[in-house]
Amino acid sequence: MIPPQEYIENSREGGQNRGGLLSRPLAVFIPVLVALLFLGALAWAKEHDPFVRKWFTLTISNHESFQCVAVLPKPMRRYPVVIYAHEAGGDLLYDGAALRRMAELGLATISLEYDQANETAFATQFEALFRYLDQQKWANTSAVAWVGFNLGADRMLGFILQHPERQPKLLILLSAAGLPEGQINSHLKSLHCPVLLVHGERNELFSLADIKRLASVLQTNGTPVEQKVVSGASYEMATERGVVFRCIGEYCWSHLAGKDAWQNYRSLAQRQAEASPLWLFFVPAAAWAGGALLWSPRRKDASPGKIKLGRSEIALRWLAVLLVAWALAETAIHLVTPHLPVGSATLSIARRYLVQPKERADFEYLTAQSIWDGQQLKTILEHVELANYNRNSVNWQVDDKMYQDFVLSPVITGNDGEQLNWRRSLWEEFYPLIRHEASLEDAASVVVRHLRERVTISTGPDLPREVSTIRLMQVADEVGFEVIYVAVLRSVGVPARLDVGGHATFWSDDKWKTAPQPAIIRL
Repeated sequence: MIPPQEYIENSREGGQNRGGLLSRPLAVFIPVLVALLFLGALAWAKEHDPFVRKWFTLTISNHESFQCVAVLPKPMRRYPVVIYAHEAGGDLLYDGAALRRMAELGLATISLEYDQANETAFATQFEALFRYLDQQKWANTSAVAWVGFNLGADRMLGFILQHPERQPKLLILLSAAGLPEGQINSHLKSLHCPVLLVHGERNELFSLADIKRLASVLQTNGTPVEQKVVSGASYEMATERGVVFRCIGEYCWSHLAGKDAWQNYRSLAQRQAEASPLWLFFVPAAAWAGGALLWSPRRKDASPGKIKLGRSEIALRWLAVLLVAWALAETAIHLVTPHLPVGSATLSIARRYLVQPKERADFEYLTAQSIWDGQQLKTILEHVELANYNRNSVNWQVDDKMYQDFVLSPVITGNDGEQLNWRRSLWEEFYPLIRHEASLEDAASVVVRHLRERVTISTGPDLPREVSTIRLMQVADEVGFEVIYVAVLRSVGVPARLDVGGHATFWSDDKWKTAPQPAIIRL
């Protein structure tokens, strides 16, 4: 029999050993592992951010300073430059959306916090910005465009007239004051770079007539000039602003990147797809965990003798084994089966385990179509699940036949080899934008505006016309744009199809209507 004091000391020693061998390593292992996982996720997020943002402060001759911000595409290299001057009352934080829209096209975009009350001070600040750009390796100073909005447009135009030697390769003026009636500025003869004038149809501050008069004077002087009127847009171009700046970015890219601009174009989505996968950034954490487990100290206890198990303990262990096997089988059915090709066996498994009873009719409708050769089962399941979710969530009703043929169905063109796996990516991007819309018309208007912000309409050979490819390359011809337009409408629960002319139409008020068009189709 062990004396009580010796028993207490042995117990205390055993507790210390357990604490020394287990508690102390865990106290180091877990914080380090969490830190490595966090840093890996942070590095992954930074790499997948498609832009580098540079905030900098410039000092002018009288020791005053002003702030600037540059939004640069990744990877870092020499880019054409767009200098943006915001409207009266604007600031750098508000400029972010406009800079990003243009930078998505592969342009280095810069905005400055200029003196809005003093034109002379603006000229000094502008000169300081030029000197800064001359020193930057990422700035192609031989391919520079100026984009001015309202007051910024007037300041840029005034600067050119006072410093004709500093003209950019392209000048774009939005909601500019124009040229008042009866005034012909002889100084405009010194302006020789191409000019684009963008004006809102419902601009309440400056009339369209003034802009047309300015364009006429420039044309008379031999200056290349184009005019674009944004239909329905006000002075601020608030709702159309994203589309407008996307189009301006396209226009700048076409003029600054050379004759092969669109042949060499790589979209934002393509650049992001080339970024390293998430698991690669977790390798250090995995290596730390593996090393810690491999080289962790082990207690050298005496080998215990065999323990004889009772019947109940044996039964419980077998039950645990069976439950684990069952759980693994259920997991495999839900995670592995959707990635298998469509066939009689996978369809049978899906009917029994993967399709909800309320989705059964939609599932049978899709599987009855002979379009699934070579397709994964998950494509059918995603169409069924998401279309049914939309049907029960949107604020409009569609009868069963219209829903199945023009919302649920993934077939848009009917061409051989048509891509069918487009719904989830479109639904994730567009459904949050329309979920509170009350009508089909409102939803369609929101869809086309956002779609035009993401997809360029261009001309040329070999442009994609398949939904998934257009989404990746973010450029299409007019035919391809109408195809992805129909796909997006269906993805958010709006019945849509192509008419005989290849234009997107949607079903509303018991008839087919031409789908709304974006404010600007092409600049």
